[in-house]
Amino acid sequence: MASKIKRVRTGCWTCKKRRRKCDEGKPECNNCVKSGRTCEGYGLKLSFDVDDSRNNGKEQVNAKGQVVHGFRGRPRLKESLAKRDSQIMTPVISTDSKDSETTVDKVSKSEGKTAVDEHLASLMKDAPKINIMEEFHIFQDLFPSFLFDSEMPSFISDFNIEQPTTPKTDAEHQLNTDPTTQQLTDIEENMMLKHFFKRLLPLLDAHPSSPWPQLALKYCDFEVAKSCFIALSCIHLYQTRGAQEFFRTGMRHVNNTMEYLIDYLRAKGDEDADSLVIETIIKNLKKTSLEKQRSNSFVILLLIHVHFLFSVLESGRSALVRNFCELFAAIVKDSSFRSYLDQIDESSTVIANISWFDTIAAVVSPDCRLPYCDETWYGTKNTPKSTTRLMGCPGEIFRCINRFCHLRRDLKQTYNVIDINVEQKFNAIRFDLINYREYVVFQSDDFEYEYDKRLKCAQCWALAVLVNLYKLVRPEDTQSLNGFIDEFISVYSTMESSSPLITQMVWPVFTIGCASKSVHQRNNLKKFMDTLFEQVGMGTVDTMRSIVQECWTTGKEWEEILQGQEWLPAGIDFLVV
Repeated sequence: MASKIKRVRTGCWTCKKRRRKCDEGKPECNNCVKSGRTCEGYGLKLSFDVDDSRNNGKEQVNAKGQVVHGFRGRPRLKESLAKRDSQIMTPVISTDSKDSETTVDKVSKSEGKTAVDEHLASLMKDAPKINIMEEFHIFQDLFPSFLFDSEMPSFISDFNIEQPTTPKTDAEHQLNTDPTTQQLTDIEENMMLKHFFKRLLPLLDAHPSSPWPQLALKYCDFEVAKSCFIALSCIHLYQTRGAQEFFRTGMRHVNNTMEYLIDYLRAKGDEDADSLVIETIIKNLKKTSLEKQRSNSFVILLLIHVHFLFSVLESGRSALVRNFCELFAAIVKDSSFRSYLDQIDESSTVIANISWFDTIAAVVSPDCRLPYCDETWYGTKNTPKSTTRLMGCPGEIFRCINRFCHLRRDLKQTYNVIDINVEQKFNAIRFDLINYREYVVFQSDDFEYEYDKRLKCAQCWALAVLVNLYKLVRPEDTQSLNGFIDEFISVYSTMESSSPLITQMVWPVFTIGCASKSVHQRNNLKKFMDTLFEQVGMGTVDTMRSIVQECWTTGKEWEEILQGQEWLPAGIDFLVV
């Protein structure tokens, strides 16, 4: 029997360029021989020059006339990003020297370094010297199921195979990987990726081992997945550190990915339509080969999920929520796509996650839109995949929120609160919310958190829905409303602020905050919101604080604020998750 190949982090330069494990066969490795590639051997090279197409062609010189090698640093930003930055308040970095630069976008005249360079340098000064190209094997170490090129469904290459309705150049179809537009060096990319996996990922949900990054690496092109991780990491660092360079880099990476997705969807849609026509997209998706339409459908869901996460990290504002939620629901409801999704392990978790975002975006929509998702996608206490395991709120309570959205829409259309039907629906939803204990499993090894913590989490979510329900049907019952708010404050304050069950409880804090009237209530909710922002550093929490404060200052309801010119009329939805 042939001995098993031992995989190591060294090998021929062909495998290193491809970021693949090498069997180190001599004189040529077996990987290269089997794949028909030329093995470049094992000679000594500078690792940071590997796979760097900027080293091809004539030599480049810097401002001093010196020849430079490897990565060139950050180019000037495009006009679109510069325009966006001009609308943003420039954060200030506190320094001891009065003569030092204070704004993050200024460059040190003596060294030519940005504030991000200095920040990264301070983080790295005590770090050991490492080979960054080898460090990229972190993905294969974290995710053993990461696929090789021959096994990976190529979402990106789809445009090279099929011509879209509107002819475009290859450069317009493919992901923008032009090295001259990249700002991050390998070591900076590596730090962004480590920040994503170690710091940010645990904040995005309460799942003990969030599956979507692994799925992204498995089903997406590697560069697409990496751009997603870096975009999310950069925008989170921008929110927590305040450096605009992080914002620019994050926007560049997310635009790179999202523009590709939108171009792809438009190519599958109607060329004469101004917006995405979901029915046409689904119809044209089915015209592709069975393998490609299935893999592409799941990659679309993953990229939709990434867009939502980016919006949450940035400000919670998004103009694509409705289009993407409608497309998501159309894909999952389609029997041919769903049969394939059911074969993918953890796909139910991704579906539950997007359903969570869809439902919360619907419940705060000022025009009372309905969720596009199906009630069954939330899961229940008896299903292995559910919102309970994902972020703490039982799927049964999410069903109540879904039913509340329908009741809210019906009342908006009929304006008849005094109705037997309305009273019956009110009592049914109220009864299910009061029975929140029934949706929490007492003992189970499958759950990450203790029973009492999960019970308190369910109680807080139920109270938040009850406040909305009473404000809709029985707004005059201020005694019950104040009782729900005070009970929420009492329960919420006993939970650890760093608990993932708390950090996912954004909408309940928002709705309770907007409904708070007394000084006691508002002081507590202000403390909750400030602490939550300190814990997660997400833009949606900052936007939430602004809206709640406006409710307190002006006496407006949140619905009226979200109907303002910068929200609904502009096509903007609020992702308060």
